[in-house]
Amino acid sequence: MSTNERASLSLQRDEGNLWFGVVIAHSAAAMLFCAVAFTAGFYRLRGFWPPASARPGVLVPALAGGLLVIGAVLLHASLRHSQTNRLTLAGVLGAGVAFLATQAAWLHVLFWYRDLRIPDSGVFGSSLYGLSAVHAVHLGVVMLGLLRAGLRILRGQEARAPLRRALPGWWCSTVMYGVLFAVVYLP
Repeated sequence: MSTNERASLSLQRDEGNLWFGVVIAHSAAAMLFCAVAFTAGFYRLRGFWPPASARPGVLVPALAGGLLVIGAVLLHASLRHSQTNRLTLAGVLGAGVAFLATQAAWLHVLFWYRDLRIPDSGVFGSSLYGLSAVHAVHLGVVMLGLLRAGLRILRGQEARAPLRRALPGWWCSTVMYGVLFAVVYLP
């Protein structure tokens, strides 16, 4: 076996290990998120969710979810081409930043104008902020991986592997937000 073949085999093995680690990390974040979501769902079924004074609107959170879907589509598009486009990756990162800003602004509006303070707001406020925080941290970590891929692209290096590793994280964040949207915002 030549040196090039050994190096290629080692790189494939390392990529497989990295992929496995990514899947385990996203699965752990999803399990934490699901535990909070099921708790919120339990309280919602018992009639405690949400209190009548704190019924949030649906339009802004739905638009925020649309940003995640746009980012996922752009990320898929960047992986389908042989050369990853800087503008496409910038669009994905822009969609992620816009989503996080929208989510933070929306929660801030709920926090200040609807008096959802922890622990005063009880289960609703705790679940809302817990779900949102776990989701934001998860998406933030995925975006750091995308930023790393963007830096590789700027240096002229191959970035498809980091983008492939970021894709399940982005989809995991998109699905987690769908659960968050259903549990918190739908009647």
